Amino acid sequence: MPRGEQEIPADCVTCIRCGWVSYAVSKADAEAHIERHNLWRLEDPSRLRHWPTPAVLDSYRCRGCGQWGPYRRTVAGDCPPGATLNAVVCEHVT
Repeated sequence: MPRGEQEIPADCVTCIRCGWVSYAVSKADAEAHIERHNLWRLEDPSRLRHWPTPAVLDSYRCRGCGQWGPYRRTVAGDCPPGATLNAVVCEHVT
């Protein structure tokens, strides 16, 4: 069943430094995604047009402040409905 735009996914975290909301992934999951993506880029040279640089772990920092956290669990009111969420490496929340 699709999730409603008002619902906060269980894996969402809010950066304590800047208030940016993201969804949390483990470092292992992020590294696995980076490896798959970079291999996929190289399978077809035409893909390099849209993805000219390889994916890196630093892209899993907070998009608001560029730091690695700290994070807390997201609560109602942290994020506007329908917002796009990005992944951050977060092994635990405070």
